[in-house]
Amino acid sequence: MKKYIVLTLFLSISIIGESQTEKDLFNPNNNIRISWLGIDFSHVKLIGDFSQFNGAGEKNIEQIRDIYFPAWNKLILNEPDKYDIKGMLNKDTIFYDIDMIMKVNSNASFENMESYSSVKYTEKDLENFIAKYNTTGKDGVGILFIAESLNKIEKEGCFHFIALNLSTKELLFHRKYCGKPKGFGLRNYWAGSIYKIIKEIKNGNMD
Repeated sequence: MKKYIVLTLFLSISIIGESQTEKDLFNPNNNIRISWLGIDFSHVKLIGDFSQFNGAGEKNIEQIRDIYFPAWNKLILNEPDKYDIKGMLNKDTIFYDIDMIMKVNSNASFENMESYSSVKYTEKDLENFIAKYNTTGKDGVGILFIAESLNKIEKEGCFHFIALNLSTKELLFHRKYCGKPKGFGLRNYWAGSIYKIIKEIKNGNMD
């Protein structure tokens, strides 16, 4: 699996009150509140022909948004042992709070979502994305994936692993991971890439 390290920030996180590294943040002894926000598909590029897909029949872009964006997010909640977010973050306890991202996904524009060329989101792009999130009343650190591309031609799904300060919407760090999809049908196929990325992070590939 290819892994792209885009950025590692060593910074002062105001909600903790002292200088922290990325590993400090996910130290099991650190009692900072961590919330899993879900997978933001609102900026994803669907590269290749998604209309026919591995026994899934014809799927148009509206069905992918309205059926599969929620399905991929719900898989993580419904199968926590397989999609082990707690293990990925090295935490015994995390909070699941995906309502905001589910709403973002449901309002995703179809314009330019389908593509035959790749995209590479910059740090500035990611900051602009999270600046539009409604985090009113939330605190601690929010963790999410922002989907960059589901590439049927190259057979890989690319996601940005994001941490943000929920009080200020400051981007604390991000890394880009690409995972090979695997499985039967559109849902399980791309869920395979999400699973592999979670497993890679869990296995310590954050250096």
